[in-house]
Amino acid sequence: MPVIKEAELPGLGKKFEISLDNGDRVAVVILDEGNREVYYFPAGEEDALSSVTMTDQEARQVGAIISGSFYQPHLLEKLETAVADLHIEWIKVQEGSEVAGKSIGELGLRKNHGIIVIAAIEDKSKGKQCKSLINPGPSHIFTPGYTIVAAGIKEKMHQFEKMLKA
Repeated sequence: MPVIKEAELPGLGKKFEISLDNGDRVAVVILDEGNREVYYFPAGEEDALSSVTMTDQEARQVGAIISGSFYQPHLLEKLETAVADLHIEWIKVQEGSEVAGKSIGELGLRKNHGIIVIAAIEDKSKGKQCKSLINPGPSHIFTPGYTIVAAGIKEKMHQFEKMLKA
């Protein structure tokens, strides 16, 4: 399990140092001005092997990529994360599913099923640029081919998954 150390850098910002399972370390400095500096330390080395400085916007985009917002590895066709009783899953809307063509509000997902839709991500395998909608509103229509990132308790998430499949 990675270990994270946090340190205030008075007048500069905050530093986070992550010790990875393989012995490498990554340090992230968040400067008060908004820029981020990332340093990579190979196992057993005191000096950084490489570093990069990013603007706030660049850092947020890289963070979203690393967290899996833009791409889900094929080995994780169904990503399920459990935090206490909360489950977050990535589920593809299939052609002919009972939700295809219906809106979040029309289905009453939150009220009737206890499901919160976090994002809808378009399948970019069709040669298009990936389009993702974070926190779609009640008017969002479920479209086949999109991957839905949703949260709820395990039992409700299984029911919702069945709704998304043909």
